[in-house]
Amino acid sequence: MKKILSLLLILPSLMSYADGMNLDSPSPRILPSLMSSADGVNLDSPSPNAVVVQKALDSGVTFTANQVTYQLISGGRAIVKSDNSVAAQSAHSSASNLWSDQHGPYMVSIGSGGQSSNSSLSKNGVNFRQLAFNPETGNVAVITGIIIVKIKPSYSAETIAATHSINLVDNFKDMGYAFYQVKTGQDIFTITQSLSGHPGVESSEIETHEDYLQPR
Repeated sequence: MKKILSLLLILPSLMSYADGMNLDSPSPRILPSLMSSADGVNLDSPSPNAVVVQKALDSGVTFTANQVTYQLISGGRAIVKSDNSVAAQSAHSSASNLWSDQHGPYMVSIGSGGQSSNSSLSKNGVNFRQLAFNPETGNVAVITGIIIVKIKPSYSAETIAATHSINLVDNFKDMGYAFYQVKTGQDIFTITQSLSGHPGVESSEIETHEDYLQPR
């Protein structure tokens, strides 16, 4: 995780926030304004896997989170290790992947069939997260499916959720931040862009968990 600024020392309530998504989002919610930029890449670490880099370039999708620019990894997926379904276990096999590794509670990989592999997982009821690449550090991040929104005064987090048909996960009213989760079938990038255009939204960004995974 990125280093947490000293301001967190006076905000213990934020660190005690319990995620309601089980293992799909293992770390506590941290507001973007309370997080510093990522550390530089460890010079002793090997270069990022060439497949990861290429698939990040292939997607053509970039986004910013915590002042870091990420690239979506085409065909990337993170599946919780506790998912023992046949479809999930099959997705972990080397024959199904161009690249694979472990990331905390997740098995992360790039399906050999690209986006069609992930579509097949969805049809079989496998809950997975997309992956992103940080070209600055060479690390892979899990896109949690959460959107962090800074709401302007006098606007309601609940109303914004209803307008965009997304789930309100938590609402820090005093600080003006709300956390939303996209629903199955929704495109998180489209929703985030739509939120940015809402008159009651000051900023919106996609939540990622990087934890310094250097792809091998």
